[in-house]
Amino acid sequence: MTVKKKILVAGIALLTAVLASGCAGERKASIAYFNADRIDQEAPQIKAIEEEAAKKMEELQKEVIDLLMKQGEMTPEEFQQAQQEQMIKMQTAGQQYQMQIRQKVDVALDEICKEKKIDAVLQNSSLEKSVILGGIDLTDDLIEKLK
Repeated sequence: MTVKKKILVAGIALLTAVLASGCAGERKASIAYFNADRIDQEAPQIKAIEEEAAKKMEELQKEVIDLLMKQGEMTPEEFQQAQQEQMIKMQTAGQQYQMQIRQKVDVALDEICKEKKIDAVLQNSSLEKSVILGGIDLTDDLIEKLK
């Protein structure tokens, strides 16, 4: 066997050993999921935000009714402007409450994932399942964190 062939064989053996030892030491990815419907229904912090959001939307809807009652006192342009402003207020409020919920869930999930060494989390709901088989159900843990 020539020197080049010996070096090539030794290199292949070394590469095989490195790859084999690297693969054996790898940790498999850990995937989890949570049921969003249950979080909405059972997590006290989320329910509190949703109740606050419902009250705020009720107030804003009363403002819309008041605006409709005053429509005759306004020019069409003034009414249209007031309507647009009211829609923006409602959209902004809705987005703010959704952002609060998202932040609370994200913080709680981050803590749980660090504790349980979870690599990825998917969201399931009653209507649409991201995880059909396998995975770790974090729903109860998440509800506990959001008390």
